[in-house]
Amino acid sequence: MDNLVVRPMTPGEFEVLRSRLVREYAAEHVRAGNWTEDEAEARAAEQTDELLPRGVDTPGMLLLMAETADGEQIGHVWVGLERRPGFPGAWIYSIEIAPDQRGKGYGRALLLAAEQETALRGVKAIGLNVFGPNTVARTLYESAGYQVASLQMHKALSPSG
Repeated sequence: MDNLVVRPMTPGEFEVLRSRLVREYAAEHVRAGNWTEDEAEARAAEQTDELLPRGVDTPGMLLLMAETADGEQIGHVWVGLERRPGFPGAWIYSIEIAPDQRGKGYGRALLLAAEQETALRGVKAIGLNVFGPNTVARTLYESAGYQVASLQMHKALSPSG
């Protein structure tokens, strides 16, 4: 997409993003039933800081910002270039376009830019997780050639059956 600019994230942009990612990641895990509200934010912060101990300067990580041609920040992507246990390639930890900019092709363009930057670094495959109820994202990834590699399912149980 010609009117999308993708560039490296600055340390200041990372700090703002980290704070929001921790909150949102925690909330997703609570909604999915993986964590309690009491533990969620601390666990999300711990996991984020383990992966990005040096922020944008963490080796093996690619953090990019997406902007419109006139400089409006509209999204980001975070790719781990190192092998992840059980997956022989890069891993997209986070990709997002601002809600008011969705549906304009920016998400697809940012995904393609991340794939290209990753391939330029010699990585041969890329993967990601998407929460099941996120049908818009799932549709985007499937239309971009991503295939289901594993599927986790859960069911809430009650003592009364």
